[in-house]
Amino acid sequence: MAERTVDKVRIWDLPVRLFHWALVILLATSYFSGQAGGDWMNLHFWSGYAILTLLIFRIAWGFIGSTTARFSGFVRGPVAAIAYLRALARGERTYDIGHNPAGGLMVVVMIVAVLMQVVAGLFAADTDTGMVNGPLANLIADKWVDRLTEFHEFWVNILLLLIAVHVLAAIVYLVWKRHNLIRAMVTGAKPVELVAPPGAPAPVLAFASGWLALAVLVVSAAIVYLVVRLG
Repeated sequence: MAERTVDKVRIWDLPVRLFHWALVILLATSYFSGQAGGDWMNLHFWSGYAILTLLIFRIAWGFIGSTTARFSGFVRGPVAAIAYLRALARGERTYDIGHNPAGGLMVVVMIVAVLMQVVAGLFAADTDTGMVNGPLANLIADKWVDRLTEFHEFWVNILLLLIAVHVLAAIVYLVWKRHNLIRAMVTGAKPVELVAPPGAPAPVLAFASGWLALAVLVVSAAIVYLVVRLG
């Protein structure tokens, strides 16, 4: 059930919030360690493994997690996202319990985009020294290693663009609609007036067990370990 404290409603569970901020830290770690190269590549790989673990966890949590974490609760497709953005541009009042249609679409795009980058990295090679390769690089032909390495180096620019759009959207939402999405992802709660019309009851949400989240995370880490061991 939704937990209401005075004028706020619990929206995001702890696993979703930890996933979000851990991914932020790990993406930054992967980017800067990859740019540094050399001995930093070991950190780059470990960061990549951690990101893949988080992605597997988040995909699973999108099916068995809390109400606002489930894909069925926020994935409505591009048509709904465009309609929402048009309503936003017209200044219409909206009430978003979890992700709005545009934000939900961005979540899916980001998960897929980061997953593509990490998977490519598993097969990529270190073009600077040739001494540190992805754990699965030996499983495919050299020409595919070269192509995936090129993709891995190129796709990071797409990720940076998507991250910039994501951050800009949060800023616009804060300035234009006075909705602090960043604070909500820290505290897990939103003001009641942002999720329900005046006089309407607070939304009823179901929150999955933290122990279930921990179990899913452990299984996700085991899957990544087995994948890496394949090389």
